[in-house]
Amino acid sequence: MSAEKLDLLLNEIGPLLLHNTSKSGALTPKQQLFVALHWLGCGAQYHIVGDAHGVDKSTVCRTVQRVVNVVNDVLLNRIVRWPENIPNEIEKFYRIAHFPHVCGVVDGSLIPIDAPTNNEPAFVDRWGDHSINCMFVCGATKFFYYVSANWPGSVHDARVMRNSNLYRRFERQNIFPNAVILGDTAYPLKQWLMPPRHNNPNNPLEERYNRRHKGTRQVIEGALGILKEKFPCLHHLRVEPRYAANIVKCCTTLCNFARIGVNDDEVEVLNENNLILQEDENIVLDHPEREVPIRAAILRQEQILNLMNN
Repeated sequence: MSAEKLDLLLNEIGPLLLHNTSKSGALTPKQQLFVALHWLGCGAQYHIVGDAHGVDKSTVCRTVQRVVNVVNDVLLNRIVRWPENIPNEIEKFYRIAHFPHVCGVVDGSLIPIDAPTNNEPAFVDRWGDHSINCMFVCGATKFFYYVSANWPGSVHDARVMRNSNLYRRFERQNIFPNAVILGDTAYPLKQWLMPPRHNNPNNPLEERYNRRHKGTRQVIEGALGILKEKFPCLHHLRVEPRYAANIVKCCTTLCNFARIGVNDDEVEVLNENNLILQEDENIVLDHPEREVPIRAAILRQEQILNLMNN
């Protein structure tokens, strides 16, 4: 993040970081921001970051939590969201691998955490580790448009999707007419959500669909790689699940913030009129599911296959 971008970030959140105290040793907003960014950018133990900044490890702990909460309160819904110019986004995706009508790509990621004291078995993922299951949607330039970090690691990606605000909004009415989101085989087939065809396609058209689908979906894998490279703390969060979810959202927000202005279409992402779909911060341990008809979704996938044949 450039010095100019740090100044802009400080102007956005600095007033909320001021300590209402007469003590002379209180950290300034700038010091708090630098301590938090240092920890988020390395994931080191608190005492190591504290030694680097000349503060106690308990101060680092409180400062990081404060900055994370302020970033999420002030910037999350302004920055992690779809742009207004969706046709332009569809065109960018088409240039990647010639898959039509794509407005975003989705994938899940397991963020390791320490074993929680409550509901510990729910957080054991398929690898036997403790984690939270986070869902991300990004655009063609690896700019994140949506993040959900509400579920423990044992929950399947499809269930995370089915119980998200994103799913409810698109099921009620496709907010971007004719546009689709691409996901891997973990996700269900919907009119607006396209997984790959079956594992062994039996005709050239289906092979072309899968090849272009894979080429386009690689964008989200690259975006998640960038996110975790910028914020190594996400390789293992030694905090309780709810706080871990807030850190994931904060890192996603800051990752986008660092990208603002890199591409012309991302300059207006701070516009207050853009679409808000973010989740609340509560970790969900159980939620009912329901079956939905897929005939319309199959027809929609066939339409896209036909487009590729033209």
